[in-house]
Amino acid sequence: MLRRRRRYPGRIDLPRHVTGGNLTQLRSALFKGQNRSALDAIEARERAEQAAREPGRPHFALRISVITVLIALCFSVLVIRLWSIQVIQVQSYRKNAIQTTTRNVPTAAPRGRILASDGQVLAGDTAELVVTLKTVIDANTNPPTRVASTRAEQNLVALIPGLTLAHIRSQLNNEQYGPYQPVPVAEGISQGAATTIEESPGDFPGAAVSKQYVRDYPQGALAAQMVGYLGPITCPSGNNATQCTQILKGYERRGYQPTDLMGTTGLEAQYEAALRGKDGIEQVQVDASGNPIGITGVTPPTQGNDVVLNLNVSLEKVLTNALNNQMACLRSDCKGGGAVPADWGAAVVMKANTGAVLAIASVPSYNNNEWVGGISQTNYKALQDQPGNPLIDYALAGTQPPGSTFKLATATAALDDGLVSPYTIINDPGYFNLSPTQTLHDAAGESFGPIAITKAISVSSDVFFYTLGAWFYQDRAKYGMTPIQNMAARYGYGQNTGIDLPGQSYGWVDSPQIRKELHAQYPGVYADTWYLGDNVEMAFGQGETLITPLEQAVAYSTFANGGTRYAPEMAAGIVGPNGKLVRRIAPKVEGHVPLPPSTYSAMLAGFEGAVQQSDGTAYADFIGFNFNKWLLAGKTGTADVAPGSTKQPTAWFVAFGGPKSSPARYVVAVEIDQAGYGADASAPVARQVFNYLYRHNGVPAPVLSSGS
Repeated sequence: MLRRRRRYPGRIDLPRHVTGGNLTQLRSALFKGQNRSALDAIEARERAEQAAREPGRPHFALRISVITVLIALCFSVLVIRLWSIQVIQVQSYRKNAIQTTTRNVPTAAPRGRILASDGQVLAGDTAELVVTLKTVIDANTNPPTRVASTRAEQNLVALIPGLTLAHIRSQLNNEQYGPYQPVPVAEGISQGAATTIEESPGDFPGAAVSKQYVRDYPQGALAAQMVGYLGPITCPSGNNATQCTQILKGYERRGYQPTDLMGTTGLEAQYEAALRGKDGIEQVQVDASGNPIGITGVTPPTQGNDVVLNLNVSLEKVLTNALNNQMACLRSDCKGGGAVPADWGAAVVMKANTGAVLAIASVPSYNNNEWVGGISQTNYKALQDQPGNPLIDYALAGTQPPGSTFKLATATAALDDGLVSPYTIINDPGYFNLSPTQTLHDAAGESFGPIAITKAISVSSDVFFYTLGAWFYQDRAKYGMTPIQNMAARYGYGQNTGIDLPGQSYGWVDSPQIRKELHAQYPGVYADTWYLGDNVEMAFGQGETLITPLEQAVAYSTFANGGTRYAPEMAAGIVGPNGKLVRRIAPKVEGHVPLPPSTYSAMLAGFEGAVQQSDGTAYADFIGFNFNKWLLAGKTGTADVAPGSTKQPTAWFVAFGGPKSSPARYVVAVEIDQAGYGADASAPVARQVFNYLYRHNGVPAPVLSSGS
């Protein structure tokens, strides 16, 4: 368009592209007085020509419009985003903001207790006073380390006996403690020291006194192997690195911290899920450097549940003391028959009609308190080197040949299969000709003459049971190869008993299959064929048959109650911290044994005769017992460890009985390794147990909770 210059009024600047023809038209228009419209026409033409020359260039107005729309869109998006952040996602962002300034620090929960049937504590937590120090990160070290107040450290060393600066510094940088939690530097301090620290914060900056829980076993070595102990979280041996990683992650998902202890053995391990409480949480506020500056919230921990046992402490003490004293007597030749090693022993007391374990002992034993805080290498080696190896729970793992106690299974099989009747007579001249060149004898060279099965059990006639084994073998086309083994399995011999304890080692009953397996491993020692002699040997509890005391208790409980096999139960129930019953542990039936009245009465009379008749194998051990009020029955067993071995036999005795109103109430099984005859070595232990039960009219039921 035309522009006027200020210095030359009246002069007109023409547009840049005005041509000669345009100028002529302009002059004509000016002379005619149409100067304004003429100029507009020229300018319009110029714009049109300019647009024609540059067809891709947008108009200025269009560009302004586009820019305006874009700005409006951007502003709309910004408004929507702000609304989303401030309204829709406010809770999520608030949570993230909090997490960036606070850290959740777990606080350990008290563990539940293991209680005897009368409420006495076998395992529980004891609170002790602990000094902790707040720390900050020293970024000037490489790698960065945690440090505390030097003044507090020095004053703590001066105040607490045995505490050193080296120990404090070691604790401060112990990786097991999280970076946001105060670090324990002294445990089990006195109340006086705690009061000094609390009343003088200026002398102990950053120090605090708190309580922590430590496992305690008030009964010491009593039932120690069964109660068990705690240990650090580790990967079980036999797993590779990948498997271990998955196992440890599994513990983490279940809420375990790397520093936690968990049940490692015994009931502590078996009932870990019930005993373990739920950790609490402290929300610790931290500064930009990650140093804790305060606590913003606390969720208290929840104590674990208690496990109440069927075990009676008084009866447990009687059983353990009787076993210990008898073994010491045998080692010192107190009876004048010659000293024997008697290096270990075990015994079990059960309720025949429920499977409840009322007492269980393994000797030698140890004190579970040795494991509190971690057992030293010196103490652990001393236990390993101790005669008898107390680390083994012999009640569950003391596998030895059962000797004549196994006649329970052989007699039942013979009567149930019809091999003999209760009235079948077999002559016992004191020997049995296995072959023209091999003769077997009764254990002490006795001769009982013509006897039926009842008398054979009472006097423990080996010849009678040799004969049963031979008859079964000779008529195996009718009875099969394993009639005795089949009945033994129904009694629980060689089977998993189902007890609520880890680490059970169940044995086996000798059989053609066992011999094949042994032959494959030791071809020079074992044949792969099952012979007559093998069946005869198995029939009276010798050969390769191995049984534990717990299996004996289960088998004789099954017979005593009339044929129902129960799983042995250590625990009676789970009780919450508030004393309310969480779960009652009911008896568990594992199987049945066919015991018709004719079979049962014939065998029961034999077991009763063993302790009540003058020719019974355990008669001398029960002289003076009041059979008028309590009925009692039993079976002795003396088992050679191996043919030609110089070791003393394993001594067995199993008894059952109770008040006449409930005669099959209690079962006691005793095993003493390398102790000689069962009647001499093991029966006296059972007699002391029944003396206690008789005097106290048994044991009371477990106390679970009010109204239970």
